Amino acid sequence: MSRLVFTIGAVILGICLVQLANGFLGTLVSMETSAAGFSPAVMGIVLASYFGGYTIGAVSVGRLLMRVGHIRMFAALAGLVAASVIVQPILTSAPAWIFIRLATGFGCAGLFITAESWLNASSTAKNRGAVFALYMVATNACFGGGQFLLNLPAPMGFELFALAAALFCLALIPVSLTHASPPFLPPAPSFGLRELRRLAPVSIAGCAASGLASSAFYALVPAYGQAQGVEASWISAYIATAIFGGLAFQVPVGKLSDRFDRRVVVACVAAGLSVTALVLALLPQTMAILVATFVLGGFLSTIYPVAVAHANDRVDPQHAVSVSGLLILVNGIASFVSPMIGTGIMGRAGFTGVFVYMAIVGGLFALFALWRARTVEQPEHKERPFVFLSERMGHQSAHVADDAETVDMQEASFANDAGVAAPERETSS
Repeated sequence: MSRLVFTIGAVILGICLVQLANGFLGTLVSMETSAAGFSPAVMGIVLASYFGGYTIGAVSVGRLLMRVGHIRMFAALAGLVAASVIVQPILTSAPAWIFIRLATGFGCAGLFITAESWLNASSTAKNRGAVFALYMVATNACFGGGQFLLNLPAPMGFELFALAAALFCLALIPVSLTHASPPFLPPAPSFGLRELRRLAPVSIAGCAASGLASSAFYALVPAYGQAQGVEASWISAYIATAIFGGLAFQVPVGKLSDRFDRRVVVACVAAGLSVTALVLALLPQTMAILVATFVLGGFLSTIYPVAVAHANDRVDPQHAVSVSGLLILVNGIASFVSPMIGTGIMGRAGFTGVFVYMAIVGGLFALFALWRARTVEQPEHKERPFVFLSERMGHQSAHVADDAETVDMQEASFANDAGVAAPERETSS
């Protein structure tokens, strides 16, 4: 395991730096769009643009990655994001910010796909759960901690953008200087959305619900706080609370979904989201809001992974890569649309209306998942190492159920990188 950590350490360090920047950049942009005085419709488009670029990147970067390789792909995308971020305080018109956020989302999606496919292909079925646990804990801790960089002084207004660009540039150093050889990625068979909808409609609905609720919350809370004159330190603490709640809920919910019907588990999570959102809509401005927000963040972050796990229970192992790509696409489209819906609601009913909107999304999905659980037999849970799951996991990434040929190539690739012999595979009759 120590050799594996050394091999993948550069990748994890690089993404930790990316997440440190991402931790405050999205919140900063949301606050700046409010301060710029954009209309609600324009603000919604600007905030949604990141998710639009992310979706485009999630479905297109994989093919380019196979052509140019991991290190060059990571370097090119980190450079693209850094350049986009550094010009944002210079080009301040709404059309410029829409384009900049599209480019930022595209680049970030590619960075996560590149890193996570590298980790997936460099690990084996025996250690992949531990590898992704290490990766997700480290990167989510940086993502949550990055929120507090918003509290650094920025008297000229551009310093925080420059800091984010610098962190993306610094991420290039460990990945570019690593001694480990990037892994080989075998092509995976395709799988259509129509077939996935037939086999696992709860997974598609869950990924859509996750995108609708999560992007509305994370994109609009900072903008609303800025418009209400809330201090940046309070906004950063509020968002960080939700992020850390998401991290805390991953393991318990994941283990529950392994023991019970995943559709029932995800319905309970969605119902919890609905109730908590309504509580936040009614709570007065007290410290109890942080407790409820921690719980809300936990529910927001666990609908998607359970939905993905359910989809993988329904499909053949060789289609797992394509299924992950399709679900990222569904989640990305919902994430793109939701800030525009949310700004319209917020303009009419304030942020209370956004919480009600999130509650309706969670409630409708919970009812649908329970109806499917009641009318359709539960699929057999497929044995896989537990991993911390996230909507960032690209379609070349973590939910791959290993067929023999793919795992053999991955183990051989890791063995070459680490300088050890590939283990022999046991066969069963």
